[in-house]
Amino acid sequence: MQVLKKPLQQKEVEVADLPDLDLYMDQITTLFADKTQEPDGLLTKTMINNYSKEGLLKPIKGKKYSKEHILQMLLIYRLKQTLSIQQIKGVMQGLSGPDEKETLAAEQMWEGLYGGYLESRQPNAQMLSGLLEALLARGPVDSPEKKALLLLQLSWISYVTQRMCNALVEQEFPTAEKKVEKKK
Repeated sequence: MQVLKKPLQQKEVEVADLPDLDLYMDQITTLFADKTQEPDGLLTKTMINNYSKEGLLKPIKGKKYSKEHILQMLLIYRLKQTLSIQQIKGVMQGLSGPDEKETLAAEQMWEGLYGGYLESRQPNAQMLSGLLEALLARGPVDSPEKKALLLLQLSWISYVTQRMCNALVEQEFPTAEKKVEKKK
């Protein structure tokens, strides 16, 4: 079923696509729309504003966003597909640390993190493609019942993967509230 492999081929914004100069919000949304070839891009103005209000992004200077901000937005966008905003906040705080890192070092850290994510996509896509092939090899998916069974199997895999993400966040990136509880 070729339609199931389409999500594995989704285009991403590459690190090389990101300019070294600061951008206004409209420029960011246009960049993402152009690079992902999705009608709405990856991010909307509302999403960016919400990330800022929630403290997920480091504070901006003026009305422009740095390359570091853009990298953070890309990571937040991916994480929010699985994690809650509070969980993402814990991850972002855990990565930023209590003291603000030197700007160049912080940008390199975010760039390395996002670059590592991009590099992992191809081997992960191959692994998932193999998993899909194994599921399909169990027999033809030629009836509504067999298609529903495949849906249930994929749904279970998604559920277990999300639980794994939640467990990792809980252990390694607890939110500020949970850190206080642990100290008591």
